[in-house]
Amino acid sequence: MTQPPTARSGGFSGWLVRGLSRLMLLLVVFAAGALAMHFGMHAGEHAELQARQSQVESLQAELARVQADLAARRSEAEVQAGTQRVLQDKNAELQQELGRTRDQLAFYEQLIPPGPAGAVAVRAFDIQADGDLLRYRVLLTRNAAPQAEPFKGRMRFVANGRSQGKAVKIELNPPVAPAAGEAAASAPGADPLVLVFDQFQRSTGVLQQVPDLTIESVRLEILEGDTVRAAQDADLNRAAPGHAGVLP
Repeated sequence: MTQPPTARSGGFSGWLVRGLSRLMLLLVVFAAGALAMHFGMHAGEHAELQARQSQVESLQAELARVQADLAARRSEAEVQAGTQRVLQDKNAELQQELGRTRDQLAFYEQLIPPGPAGAVAVRAFDIQADGDLLRYRVLLTRNAAPQAEPFKGRMRFVANGRSQGKAVKIELNPPVAPAAGEAAASAPGADPLVLVFDQFQRSTGVLQQVPDLTIESVRLEILEGDTVRAAQDADLNRAAPGHAGVLP
């Protein structure tokens, strides 16, 4: 039985509407999927970019910390190098001073007289005429035991010469008042010939010449009480040291 034309037209239209609806639904679903994929991909890239930026900032902070630590280490190294140079210079200076001290010690050890502890020796003695005065220089040494008491004594000068054609020996003494230009070596009233020393003693001073006495030489005697502990002769004018020795 043949359907009326209106019925066939209504069936095709319904099919076409349903087809278009399905097509639109597919397009919407596709578009939604494409948009979701697009935004999903870009969201992942954004998160990755943020992670990279955070990593870069962290590395920059670490680099700044390392550079600051390096600068501090360099500054500390420069300070240490300067301190080391100062210490090296000080060490060299002390080494030189030690060498000089050793040389001086060796020199003074040579001056210490041989013999028993307490022995005194005249290491150098010279005397020269100066107008009405005689100027002398004396160097004494003593072989002192550790912590020994100082040597206490005095010097005595005996002139050997001629007076009125006769050979004489006369003891010489310092002038009563200091000579012009001669600074007082001791307190007023003190005896300039007194000796008090441990190992070394340098003495300089003046003696009064005796009128009408032609001096040929002067003998220096080191007294301890009334005992002569050492003696040495020196020719006048030439100021040449004589024979030195430790007396028994």
